[in-house]
Amino acid sequence: MAAMKPPRSRAPAPSTPQPGGRRRRRETLVGYGFISPVLVGLLLWTALPMVLSFAYSFTRYDLPRKPRFTGLDNFHQLFTDPQFYNALKVTVLYAVISVPLGLAVGLFIAVLLNQNVPGMRVFRTLIYLPAILPVVAGAVVFKVLLSPSEYGIVNSVLMHLHLIDTPIEFFTSPTMAMPSMILMSLWHAGASMLIWLAGLRSVPTELLDAAKVDGASTWTRFWRITMPMITPTILFNAVLSIINAMQVFTQSLIVVTATSGKVQNAANGSPLGALDFINVYIYRHTFGYLQFGIGSAGAWVLFVLTLAVTLLFFRSSRRWVFYQGGDR
Repeated sequence: MAAMKPPRSRAPAPSTPQPGGRRRRRETLVGYGFISPVLVGLLLWTALPMVLSFAYSFTRYDLPRKPRFTGLDNFHQLFTDPQFYNALKVTVLYAVISVPLGLAVGLFIAVLLNQNVPGMRVFRTLIYLPAILPVVAGAVVFKVLLSPSEYGIVNSVLMHLHLIDTPIEFFTSPTMAMPSMILMSLWHAGASMLIWLAGLRSVPTELLDAAKVDGASTWTRFWRITMPMITPTILFNAVLSIINAMQVFTQSLIVVTATSGKVQNAANGSPLGALDFINVYIYRHTFGYLQFGIGSAGAWVLFVLTLAVTLLFFRSSRRWVFYQGGDR
């Protein structure tokens, strides 16, 4: 019996280019070309400054002197400086009060605007308009409204109604500066209102109708059905609001400069440090005293603090945020 010959191995067929492969590569290059301005901007104006500030935070960099490595001396100076602790206290106090208040006001407005009433789109537009105005413009508006002189609109109305005898020093009094600042933060409640409205619209009407048939009151339907269903929206709005509250700077600079007429007072967080936020502290040391090392260290402390609070929210969201798809 003849021995069987092993089958001859065939050489692999040469790979042929996939149809459309060149076109896909060309489309990819075109796409990167379109987003290249954004990528370049992120690298030049975000990534590079962050790397440089991180490096400067470990140096003594007082212009015009060259930076000199000093290790953790800048951070030690920060945490032994009473002014930094005051700035930390002011920032945390502002965030703790303004964030829940702003979320509650935005949700309340969204519930009112979530009605099928003729002309509701006009009201939604009017409420949202302040959110697209520049922060400087909003601060100037409140400077006019809450001017400490008798010619300020709010003081003028209160005095004509005989509710007060002397003008209230909204931004120049140490006791009134923070409440006035928190009041001004509600100016941008329209931004969160739009997101709240989208969350309310995503609640299934079948659940609300079924609860109504079963005799549940309006408050019960809202608390037991609507609130659990919009917990992802609560998380999103809360995180964004906390980040914005921890980074407040322009409002303080504008209102203090406008009421006192002096940039020096704004840089010092007047009155008596009541509006001395962390960013104001960083600004004062960086551009006032030209201590770029201290300013960079303060910026990284603020970054770590904001990151820690944000991660804490995401960590705790596993217990109270409900997703309709079941994913977390």
